[in-house]
Amino acid sequence: MAHAVEGRFPFLDHRVVAFGSRLPSRLKLRVLVEKYLLKRAAAGLVPDAVRARAKQPYRAPDGAAFFEPSDDRKPLPYVAELLSPERLARDGLFEPKAVQRLVAKVRSGQAIGIRDNMAIVGILSTQILVDRFVNHFEQRAPCGVD
Repeated sequence: MAHAVEGRFPFLDHRVVAFGSRLPSRLKLRVLVEKYLLKRAAAGLVPDAVRARAKQPYRAPDGAAFFEPSDDRKPLPYVAELLSPERLARDGLFEPKAVQRLVAKVRSGQAIGIRDNMAIVGILSTQILVDRFVNHFEQRAPCGVD
């Protein structure tokens, strides 16, 4: 569990689905309150602040997670390699100067918006994929084939 995400989907249990399908619509959604009946049933068990909060999508880590927590906030070694101007130019997917400006912005702590964080994570994720599956792809035989 230290290196994976385990999906647990209690609301997909066939008994829960069968129960939910028999409920009248007015108990499933009231105005714009989704899971109305579930939230009512959880009253007193789940804090109101949790029951009433807006949906929160899963987000990838903020750009700051890829930089050292020290004062100079240097990029982690693999990040520095993948986002170096030379590597970006060689891989040819991103404009090196623009990426360097973004890296400087994150490094200085000025990337406070979702847009900058999504950009740095997206660029880094793409560079990781290029590194693994283009630059260092190893041709392997399918399982069970010698």
